[in-house]
This record gives sequence, C-alpha cells and structure tokens, in this order.
Amino acid sequence: PNGDGINDLYFIKASGLKEVNATIYDRWGHVVYELKNEKGRIEWDGKNQYGKDCAEGTYFFVIKATGEDGTAYDEKGTITLVR
Repeated sequence: PNGDGINDLYFIKASGLKEVNATIYDRWGHVVYELKNEKGRIEWDGKNQYGKDCAEGTYFFVIKATGEDGTAYDEKGTITLVR
C-alpha cells in the first residue's frame, strides 16, 4: 500500500456468512491485526492495530468464519506486503 489506489487493500468479500474472524501474524507469530465482522467483508491496509505501517515482508493470516447455515470455515495463507 502506497496510496496510489492500486492494491492498497487486501480484502475479502463474502456472502452467506454470519461471523468472520481474521488474524494477521508477522513471521515471528506476533499478532499484527485482528478483525471481527458479521457481514463477511475483511480489509487490511498494511497497518497494525495502532495505525502504524507494517514493514514489507510476508505475513500469515488465519480466517475463521461461520456460515448462515452453521458451517464452519477455517482458512490459512500468506500475504506479501510490498510498499
């Protein structure tokens, strides 16, 4: 994210979910950002919980969600942050 309006947000837009919890970790396993949402939309702008820019590098995410039908979802992956 560099403010040019291109790829400034990592986002997930989903439907049919009643609860979404996302956690982003740095490479040492420290929590960088957490978000809980009941609408299925998650956005991360490359900042930590305190609004400070995170350093370039690889981050890990864990997303846990519950569907409107009660189905549980558990997704994990990586995000590469480039400024």
